[in-house]
Amino acid sequence: MNKVIFLVGNPRSKGNTARIVERVDEILQKRDIETEIVTLNRLGILPCKNCGSCEDDGECVQDDDMRELWAKVESSDGLVLASPTYYSGVTAQMKIFIDRTGRAKVIWDYKRNLPGGARFSEGKRAMLIGVCGQSGERWLKCSIIQMRSLLADLEIPLYSIIKGDGADVGGGLFEGRPEMMIDIDEASEAFVEGDEEITLSYKEIGT
Repeated sequence: MNKVIFLVGNPRSKGNTARIVERVDEILQKRDIETEIVTLNRLGILPCKNCGSCEDDGECVQDDDMRELWAKVESSDGLVLASPTYYSGVTAQMKIFIDRTGRAKVIWDYKRNLPGGARFSEGKRAMLIGVCGQSGERWLKCSIIQMRSLLADLEIPLYSIIKGDGADVGGGLFEGRPEMMIDIDEASEAFVEGDEEITLSYKEIGT
């Protein structure tokens, strides 16, 4: 990979999600990979209006920051989606990105029998980062599935997931939990070098 873009759904710039992203970013830069961290909360992206206009050409009629953001997503070799868990799902900022992308890109391609993966360079891969306050990975299930579903529809192979649970318990994600940093480092290596794709299981979405 030559360039990786991080899309961060956390509205707080100094939260646990941001700390994980910063560590992954540091690892990638040491491997001479160009990176860009985009905090979605700092952009002006409007919610999908479900007006159907994008069905004509795959472009949204809303002239906002989504146009430039999508161009960056398309041109990158790697995509990292990162979000804390709010009420069992991704944040509103990440959900808007998912909805806008799904409507204007995924559905448009689907109706024309076009493979979503054809939009991207060969070898493009993805990584997910999910964080929640409660202890137990079950609290991350819905937010991870939301992000994974988008990647599956875009046909971007997923090679790594970081799950940070218990952020609001005891000392949080990092204090007294050296395994967290080990998990981050190993997941980052899998993102770059891994050869085993993580597929979306129907069992995970209850069907």
